[in-house]
Amino acid sequence: MRSTRLVSLIMLATFTALSGCGRHGTDSHDDEPNPGRAERHEGGDEHGEDLIRLTSAQLDEAGVVIALIAGGTIATHLTLPAEIGFNTDNLVHVTPRVPGIVAEVHAFIGDEVVQGQLLGVIDSPDLGQAKIDYLSALQALSEAQADLDRQRIISTNTEALLAVLKAEPSLDALQAEAAELRIGENKGRLISAYAKLQSARANYQREQTLRTQNLSTQADLLAAQEAYNSAIAEYLAVYEDIDFRYHTDLMQAQRAFRVAESAVSNADRRLHLLGLRQDQIDATQTEPDTAISRYELHAPIAGRIIAKHLSIGEKVEEQPACIIADLSTVWLNISVYAKYIDQIREGQQISVTAGDRQAAGTISYVSSTLLEATRTVIARVVLDNRERRWRPGEFVTVHIETARVAVDRAVPVEAIQIYEGAQVVFVQDERGIRPHPVQIGRRNDELAELLDGPPVGARIVVKNSFLMKAELGKSAAGHGH
Repeated sequence: MRSTRLVSLIMLATFTALSGCGRHGTDSHDDEPNPGRAERHEGGDEHGEDLIRLTSAQLDEAGVVIALIAGGTIATHLTLPAEIGFNTDNLVHVTPRVPGIVAEVHAFIGDEVVQGQLLGVIDSPDLGQAKIDYLSALQALSEAQADLDRQRIISTNTEALLAVLKAEPSLDALQAEAAELRIGENKGRLISAYAKLQSARANYQREQTLRTQNLSTQADLLAAQEAYNSAIAEYLAVYEDIDFRYHTDLMQAQRAFRVAESAVSNADRRLHLLGLRQDQIDATQTEPDTAISRYELHAPIAGRIIAKHLSIGEKVEEQPACIIADLSTVWLNISVYAKYIDQIREGQQISVTAGDRQAAGTISYVSSTLLEATRTVIARVVLDNRERRWRPGEFVTVHIETARVAVDRAVPVEAIQIYEGAQVVFVQDERGIRPHPVQIGRRNDELAELLDGPPVGARIVVKNSFLMKAELGKSAAGHGH
């Protein structure tokens, strides 16, 4: 402000000097046109006779710029307050999955962390019990697997032995076939029953031959027949029992294996729910007993720690241990007053300023709810903040473009001055520079629409027009003396 005022004073001094040069000499030359001075003639229109005569060199030296009136586009906008906030989509409350006591702390408030970085270690009995359950399930699965493998071998060998018995081999051939078939006690039962059957059959056949030759009694034959029938019944009972039992035993072993598999899967899921990765779960089988209850808390995202509740010896349960914010983007929360709500929509372009910092963005969200306390609606913009230029919590000013209108005559706002109670622009013609009343329509910070005033193509002062007003004011003061 001070430098601007100084420039203005310098400009005024320049014009004073330039105008003063025109007044040297005798009074007889006062009525002659004199470049470098302002003239005010009585009569005529209110501003028609206010004239400033300056050469091109003088205008250039004073920094005055002349341009033609032309059409343009006026972008209207709103200026609203806003607050920088965290992008809560990238704000993480890091909460342990298990309760316990803090044993180690590896990160602190203000630290920049990367994804996966160790933040702290918690000693958790709940995690230790979950790992024990997992190891027990693995052991049970191993036993079920061994039992299933054994039962499969027994089933295969039993099926082979039963197939051999269907061919009714000799005892010597049966023993040779069964020698390599391991089926446990059932092999002895089958071979024993089969041997009894073969013996009873041979005895019955011998008694039949002897009875035919009258060398044996009818009672001996009947006894041999009864023994043979009994051996058949016993053999068939053993055969069917073993045939049924080996299928049943195989199904039970398969069922037990599936149950054990499910128990391991459930214990594995439980550890996953507690936050362990698969490599950590796999390492459970070989880790020392001292690590059984060790729960490591890792950063789920990269960012900055903005809050922490993690101290050695502290008991943690369901509360967040720390909060990590990814500050590469922030939210710009714009407070839109109720009267402007209809002018705000998603997709609008905005610019934000705070001191010498500026940024642009697009409205990505407009709230459907009016805040009761402030009677405002929040419009949100996501700002790039990789250079950390914006800090959550600071207040800024936002400019929102609401419309763009093409007008026939648009002049810079700087070209418009208030002279003798009216808005004017300074028009240059062959006589000099004079004020011309105007009526202003739509405007923004840069351009204004002329509803009435000089026509398109007229030459007007578009920069440092305030110097023209100052010169006329100085001229009017001179005439007053």
